[in-house]
Amino acid sequence: MLDFFIYSVAFFITLPLIATTLIYVISIKKHRNKLRALHQAVNWTTILYIVAVSIMLNLIVGSSFSGWMIVLFLIALASVIIFQWKNHTEVVFRKAIKIIWRFAFLLYFTLYILLALIGVIQRLVG
Repeated sequence: MLDFFIYSVAFFITLPLIATTLIYVISIKKHRNKLRALHQAVNWTTILYIVAVSIMLNLIVGSSFSGWMIVLFLIALASVIIFQWKNHTEVVFRKAIKIIWRFAFLLYFTLYILLALIGVIQRLVG
């Protein structure tokens, strides 16, 4: 049973697009609201894209960028918090984290696609 769980997690980290689609379809069936389903799919699979991009960068470049990814996340979070403080004089941390989490999804989804293409081209050429 543990092996099945480990292989499932590894599969979804390797191909997070399938996990995103699967969660989206299940959420549409459950809630009947496409926007809510999209948000749930994004919220649940962002971590898969972050891990996948970290592994792909390690394979393609040969070094780990996990520390830089955390620093980027924290700088973006600080920027959103400062922006909220300047414009609204009240900081809502839940909203700031939600904004950064969705930004992280867009960033890492794009990086996942680009790194997958780069990896395929590298394997074909080299």
